Amino acid sequence: MKQSDVDEALAALYLRLNGYFTTGLIVHSPEHGQATTEVDCVAIRMPNHRQVDRIVADAPFLGIKPGLTDLIICEVKSDPTKVTFNNPLKTSQQAIEAILEWAGVHSDANIANVAEKVQPLLADQASIDQVVSGIVEDGVRVRGLLCCPTMAPIDGARWLLDGAEILRYAEECFNPPERRETCSVRYNFQQWGYPLSKIVIWLKDKKRQTPATIDELYQHLDVVRQV
Repeated sequence: MKQSDVDEALAALYLRLNGYFTTGLIVHSPEHGQATTEVDCVAIRMPNHRQVDRIVADAPFLGIKPGLTDLIICEVKSDPTKVTFNNPLKTSQQAIEAILEWAGVHSDANIANVAEKVQPLLADQASIDQVVSGIVEDGVRVRGLLCCPTMAPIDGARWLLDGAEILRYAEECFNPPERRETCSVRYNFQQWGYPLSKIVIWLKDKKRQTPATIDELYQHLDVVRQV
């Protein structure tokens, strides 16, 4: 696996553990042989999501609001010096409209309006409060999330999902200090499917005595870190 594959899988795992459906998305272009852009992870969480048997609360980092459909456009970077949204998302409202049309969570008549409001949140200078709050229309909140697993934790400068937060929450879900009566954490881990199963199996290793780290995961998966 390449580092970019692992990093995108980590972002998808974190969002999936928090109740989101996740997928990548290609925004098509009218130019032959070209694509307008690619979204590493589009994540949607429905307003009535519940999974009480896990006995794990939603990650505070995500600031989830009950009763809203939450749509996250997630850009994953492996190089900490290049953590920004792809240029088409920052410059082309049509690219954002295409994502919203695909997601199907807004009426056709409102898509252009929502896309116009969302685009400033993807700019490098967008404030963290604006980005976390997102744009709410028709009971749907749309947000842009940057993710860089190799990034050192930052405090308040940007809304950025780092590796420490991903692994912290994953271990809270996977490795409770005591057995949960309503939710077994031991089962066939291959059921997670490729490539998530490789990460989950490693995280659930009972032999580990210290918190998991991104570098240890890369080493386990024979991934050469880019930077």
